[in-house]
Amino acid sequence: MSETLERGALAADPFVRLDATAQAELVRGREVNPVELVEAAIARIEAVNGPLNAVTHKLYDQARARAAQPAGDSAFAGVPFLIKDLLPVAGAPNTSSCRGLKDNIGQVDPPYVQAFYAAGLIPVGLTNTPEFGLIDATEPALYGATHNPWDLSRSPAGSSGGSGAAVAAGLTAMAHASDGGGSIRLPACNNGVFGVKPSRGRNRASGFPEMPYDLPNVAVDHVLTRSVRDSARMLTLTEDPETPLERLPFVERPLGRKLKIAFIRDGTNGLPPSAEVDAAVQATARLCESLGHVVEPAAWPFSGDAVMAAFLDEWTVLAAGAVAQTTAVTGCTASPENFEPWTLALAERGAALTPERLAQAVATLREATVALTRFFETYDAVLSPVLRHPPKKLGDHATDQPFQNLWDKAVDNVAYTPVFNASGMPAMSVPLGWTADGLPVGSHFATRLGGEALLFGLAYQLEAAQPWADKWPPHSAPMLAR
Repeated sequence: MSETLERGALAADPFVRLDATAQAELVRGREVNPVELVEAAIARIEAVNGPLNAVTHKLYDQARARAAQPAGDSAFAGVPFLIKDLLPVAGAPNTSSCRGLKDNIGQVDPPYVQAFYAAGLIPVGLTNTPEFGLIDATEPALYGATHNPWDLSRSPAGSSGGSGAAVAAGLTAMAHASDGGGSIRLPACNNGVFGVKPSRGRNRASGFPEMPYDLPNVAVDHVLTRSVRDSARMLTLTEDPETPLERLPFVERPLGRKLKIAFIRDGTNGLPPSAEVDAAVQATARLCESLGHVVEPAAWPFSGDAVMAAFLDEWTVLAAGAVAQTTAVTGCTASPENFEPWTLALAERGAALTPERLAQAVATLREATVALTRFFETYDAVLSPVLRHPPKKLGDHATDQPFQNLWDKAVDNVAYTPVFNASGMPAMSVPLGWTADGLPVGSHFATRLGGEALLFGLAYQLEAAQPWADKWPPHSAPMLAR
């Protein structure tokens, strides 16, 4: 497609600025049909994705077939959607960006994917992710790097970097993401979109195996969006009907009460954020105060170094399990031809951990969870940075560099989010800040287990006070249509 035709297709697109809720309302009102929405999304992907490399697999034929069926009246009936290539989808590639799985095809839709279809969503493609989602950048050897639409030389973060870049660039209004240590919140931060990590136990099963050795299950699934209401509605639609948590209603309006918010500026490693990140999050603290909330300086209620060390032990166990499962299923060897150096080194560490070391990690993470639970008896929420640094240059976290270099940089950058995976508590990144160079900086909020309604209510307040939906990056469908 020529540049002139691409721009013409983008300029004629009446749907790109609409969130998923608004698109579905058009379908239910019979003002448009799903075929129109799907064809517009396909045109955007074809015109915009090339330099981004956010979408790695196109599911156009399946999407067109699904769009041709009666739309129904589901909440997101007929809305185009993207799925991160860590989640199995029957009949679609399921590689986890691993060369050892490059020919793998999903066999069964897990209950979580079934909920997408029940909601009326139409997958049009799969998004890029680092190998097994194991690093805070999206530059897999199998597919190459995803570029940040705010600055193509920058990282969209990981592991849901493809989904974050896609939503920021307007390819679809909403995209699936998952989070085992920050992987929804980090791309939300770096791409200027909204991302909530739900509580452990909130959602239907997505096929991710239980953690061994009594380690806490850290990975959860949800979506990245441009609007709060899309995220809030989607979480009610994917909720496990047998969740042990209090059932979550659709949160559709701002909070009606004032909060007591703990403001933690330093990471769990004891280091302060970079100057621009610090300035952005301090501005968020002032915004919260202007909304009537009480914001108090606070500190982590546990030993940050001990908790991060325990979480990293769990992370290496995750890597060891991923490599072992892949070799068992495919028959491939655990070699550099099939796995990236970072993955192999993590897996080697995880496989070497002693039972005593793992028992200590379990105990440390449980103690931190108890401490946080007590902390939230005093505070309604905590505010912190999402990442210590603004979006980094592509290649800075490449997985083929010396292991200790990457380990140190990743641990340094991701100093705020993993403890909420270990504790199972919900958290979100809200796109409220910007660097002098125009790069997005998210603000991180977290609360007690099962407290997503509080986060959504606060997010609606912030969205109304400081709207972000009309901020589009230079490499996005609306900007390229000009």
